[in-house]
Amino acid sequence: MSVRLWAKLASVNRTMGDERIATTETDQSTLSAINVFVTGQPGVGKSWLVLNAAKKLPQDVIAGFYTVEARNPKTGEKIGFDIETFSGERAPLSRMRKGCGPKVGKYYFALDDFERVVLPLLKPTKGIKLHIVDEVGRMELQSERFRDALMNLLASPQTAVFGSLPAPRFGHDLPFVEDIKQRADTATLTLTKSNRDTTAQKVESILMNIVGSSATNQAPVQVKQPEVATVSDISTGSTLLFDPSDFLNSTGYCPTEEPDMKRMRYSQSLD
Repeated sequence: MSVRLWAKLASVNRTMGDERIATTETDQSTLSAINVFVTGQPGVGKSWLVLNAAKKLPQDVIAGFYTVEARNPKTGEKIGFDIETFSGERAPLSRMRKGCGPKVGKYYFALDDFERVVLPLLKPTKGIKLHIVDEVGRMELQSERFRDALMNLLASPQTAVFGSLPAPRFGHDLPFVEDIKQRADTATLTLTKSNRDTTAQKVESILMNIVGSSATNQAPVQVKQPEVATVSDISTGSTLLFDPSDFLNSTGYCPTEEPDMKRMRYSQSLD
């Protein structure tokens, strides 16, 4: 894996010189990239693209997390966001109530829960060829440990990183996000509603180029078509990696435990 990835990086350096892949969306540059991110305005479908691409890959070579809405189980009212891992673990990311952690916009960041679940996923691990990070957002970047771990992972020759980045605000990127885009080993694709299908196909080709040749014969996880898709940043009803009923597992408080039923259902989906 290391030799193959470094060979790709050498190819990128030869063909691109000092140009930044982050600002060049040609097939040649993106197919040579080690790390791949999508960016775009809220609601354009970044999480939809990330999750649908991930579900088509062998699950034994990927690790990471994605973001879902958290709702009050009694009223259905949105109370914040949760993070969920590809192994089925779930934890709060943010809540509207005080006491969770630092405030970002109208939400309070559940810093301790976030770092407890996410940081172990951001370490190069034997057998894991692709780490998925959805997303590298303003909330997540409040964690210095997250920023450090992600930068170390991006630089690792042992793995690749795929994820989503927030769009610039008032024409300006977050400094950390800009640093990612400037990396010579990273491609950044801008997603719009008009190019969603073509961008999804391009991303799938890139990811299979990264993990496909050395992936095992294990089939991707088969998931049922959900009736409703209420993931943050999703504006389409395509097949996802989770059931919308999972959104009702959150209690609305920062310290939460993943329900046993959730663990059992996810384990059964892998059989």
